[in-house]
Amino acid sequence: MIRSLCWMVAAVIAGHAAEARAAPQVLGLVATAEPVSMQCDSGRCTALLSAFCLLKERLPPDFGTVYRPAEGARITLVVTAGNGETHRLDAAGLVEFRSDYGYTAIRAGLPLSAIAAGDAVSVALEIGPRVSMLPRPVAGDAAPLTNTEIALATGPLRLAAESVLEGGGDTARTARATAALINALPESGDVPPAGREAVWSRVAAADAPAAARHTFEACSRTVDQSVGYPLRKCLEERHERLQVENTRTYWDSLGGS
Repeated sequence: MIRSLCWMVAAVIAGHAAEARAAPQVLGLVATAEPVSMQCDSGRCTALLSAFCLLKERLPPDFGTVYRPAEGARITLVVTAGNGETHRLDAAGLVEFRSDYGYTAIRAGLPLSAIAAGDAVSVALEIGPRVSMLPRPVAGDAAPLTNTEIALATGPLRLAAESVLEGGGDTARTARATAALINALPESGDVPPAGREAVWSRVAAADAPAAARHTFEACSRTVDQSVGYPLRKCLEERHERLQVENTRTYWDSLGGS
């Protein structure tokens, strides 16, 4: 497990709050240029969304911590029906968001029954600009988020993150391409070697950085040499490392240590 900058800074707090869990970090979601495809199976759709920490003084979330969009966040559910009609819905209240891979990703989940979309042929999520995610308040929280922390994280800190996390830097672009590849792969099972190039051609942008291609090929080689280690899992772990690096760069840009 990668030790993130956020974790190292927040670790000092852990010893003083061992007896009661404090509220975890506010997270940012990386805006998407294209809708993120959700994988649907047995009436439920899921997608992995790139995330990063906005409050380094807080501890990272536990696996599966429930998050909700902050006020003003624009996350749109795009549902395409069998007749070709497209419906755009506010994802808040319909989609469940839970932390995954620490602060580096959020897994979105949607039961199709929630939108009465039994005839849906595709479901996707659009992440708008400057989206922040707040952990769901927990009764008895030893140190809940303050209004000042929330205002700072969702305001100036989220604005400052755009140039690093959503800019044209090689690592940021590689992370975005990797996330798109992850969401093009099945949640379970794997893609045979003969089908991987088709996934890359279908998903990766023409201007995807060379590092994204290297990541994809490195994971393919690793999977071919492993047993029970799918391509999606490898890419998820690579994505985690990329988002840790992007977050470090972001905090360095603010003069953080």
